[in-house]
Amino acid sequence: MQSKTRNENEPDWLNPANDRKTPYTDAELDRLASDFLAMNKDVAVWKNLIARVGELEAHAAVKQRLAARDRKSLINWHPSQSTH
Repeated sequence: MQSKTRNENEPDWLNPANDRKTPYTDAELDRLASDFLAMNKDVAVWKNLIARVGELEAHAAVKQRLAARDRKSLINWHPSQSTH
């Protein structure tokens, strides 16, 4: 049985100790959304979305979806009990 310790041949990004401890910042989400739209600019779905709602709204929608996928984002935070 193989140990669950880190293999020296694995890249650093596979090491759980290097996982993010904080949610993405607004600047990081803006960059991710811009890059995502740039990579998918020729996809028909994105062309239709941009034609329907405009580039700014499409960017905001992608940014919102990316934030929602971040487990550490406050969008996904729910209190475990009453705070009063």
